[in-house]
Amino acid sequence: MRRWIGIALVCSLTGGCITFGPRDGSLQVIGYAPTDGNCQLQITAPGASNADAAPVQGYFQRHVMVHASRPGRVALLCNGRLQAERNFRYGRDVRFGEVLPLLVFERSALDLSGSAPVLHMRAFQSDFLDWNNASLAGVTEHGSSHGLALASAAYAKLVEHYALPGTPRNVMQRPSVESPHDPALEQVLAVQIIGDAASIRTAQQRRSSVLIHEYRLQRVQDDWRLTGLYRLEADGMKPAL
Repeated sequence: MRRWIGIALVCSLTGGCITFGPRDGSLQVIGYAPTDGNCQLQITAPGASNADAAPVQGYFQRHVMVHASRPGRVALLCNGRLQAERNFRYGRDVRFGEVLPLLVFERSALDLSGSAPVLHMRAFQSDFLDWNNASLAGVTEHGSSHGLALASAAYAKLVEHYALPGTPRNVMQRPSVESPHDPALEQVLAVQIIGDAASIRTAQQRRSSVLIHEYRLQRVQDDWRLTGLYRLEADGMKPAL
């Protein structure tokens, strides 16, 4: 008590105090919940804007307003059992606008990890990573305009090799310092195979974000080909091929 009285006295004598540390702000909770479970996302944080438990299924993201420097917790419960949780202090573990990942893997991610669609996806990820790194080097060597033109032409061949003919793709795919696809970093969350169609959901965790993708494939004779690739954005799933 005396300490706070002393601080108040100093502030009054000096004409005010400057406080350090993050102000109240926002963060994103992004994750994946099993589609075959009754799952709820619980947010416990002082001042949280949506602290009530909410049902979630598949990919989800929640924008949360929180008080600065206060402890918080996000938890995912499925069928009444705790599946994943993250404890955090805003301003230390997560900062303004950053992401808290909360991922739960479905059983299919393990059971079907060696299936043909997953192996096809892994091959695409590996070749995409090679394309990305080679394209970055090409931009450095040839300059932005010519380097990106070469990258676009090489990407068109990559898509032609892995995707079903006629599959829409980005007209200009730019390489990134952090490749969005990397078989060593992209974890499989769930696999669904129904007849000749398959979908694979993945996540790539980064220092302050998480990339979530969904690959859609179709069997063509004894091979599998991509029919679409989507990325979770702030306003939903968007084409990313």
